[in-house]
Amino acid sequence: MRIIILLFLFFTYPATFCLSQNVDSFYITTSDSTRLFVKRSGSGYPVLFIHGGPGSNSFYFEKEGGDVFSKNVQLVYLDQRGCGRSDSARNGDYSLNRVVKDFDEVRQRLEYKQWIVIAHSFGGILATQYAHEYESTIRAMVYLNCTVNLPATASSGIKKGIELLGNDPRDKSYFNNDSIPLFTRWREMFGRLQERSIAYKLMFDKKENKAYDDSLMALPFLKYIYAQRLWNYPEYFSDFASKTAAIDCPVLVITGTRDYTIGIDHYKLMRFPHMRVKSIQGGHALYLEHNKKLYKSIVPFLKKHD
Repeated sequence: MRIIILLFLFFTYPATFCLSQNVDSFYITTSDSTRLFVKRSGSGYPVLFIHGGPGSNSFYFEKEGGDVFSKNVQLVYLDQRGCGRSDSARNGDYSLNRVVKDFDEVRQRLEYKQWIVIAHSFGGILATQYAHEYESTIRAMVYLNCTVNLPATASSGIKKGIELLGNDPRDKSYFNNDSIPLFTRWREMFGRLQERSIAYKLMFDKKENKAYDDSLMALPFLKYIYAQRLWNYPEYFSDFASKTAAIDCPVLVITGTRDYTIGIDHYKLMRFPHMRVKSIQGGHALYLEHNKKLYKSIVPFLKKHD
């Protein structure tokens, strides 16, 4: 019955339809023999989508409304190693530099001299490192509800979580206790909110939209190996805000006024020299819940730099 329900959601939810007739999907094998799933949608200037998670996949963005941009550009969906439909790393390498090297190897195999990057959520950390190492290959970037500092993001979620739990003094005492590792408190906070069925309030405006997202992410052909392994790599938990100051390409930053999972003021940490900020009334999944506003905010930027 669960599979029937998931298939019903997949085929009937209005945001899931692919908008472009120019679609192909295939695998690209990296220099360390890892097969990465790639899907292209649209026929315009190439735009790499860097998904979040950490360790999720590009499937959610495509099926929850993100494919609307294929009307204007060629979206390149890439599932990162150990994510979604891509294979696990054969040598077990999930380091930050290896993951961003994958991006550039895909670009080379597709024979693009440059492309635009759209990053979402945790993808902001990957995009920042990618631009830091390979900036000459990137024409422009869109940071969509992105983090550039995971500890700051975790602190934001904890702060809002305490409020959602009713500002109980015992919760304040425990979740603000710095002797307990930050990410332990973050995971426990999310668990507490899940128990009360209010975790959606960190990310979504509507509870049913989180349920829909959860249903897609539970589909059996998606894997989450990278999500488990990246916690063993300290480099992901650095402050990447300082690196943004050295990235010289044009950057559009999209922030949600109710995106508590990243932090409603998180964008203020970013220091891109050529940065424009657009604030949209909504949460973390603007492509799903405020699709038209997001489209109107991003497309002029894409057109300007394609």
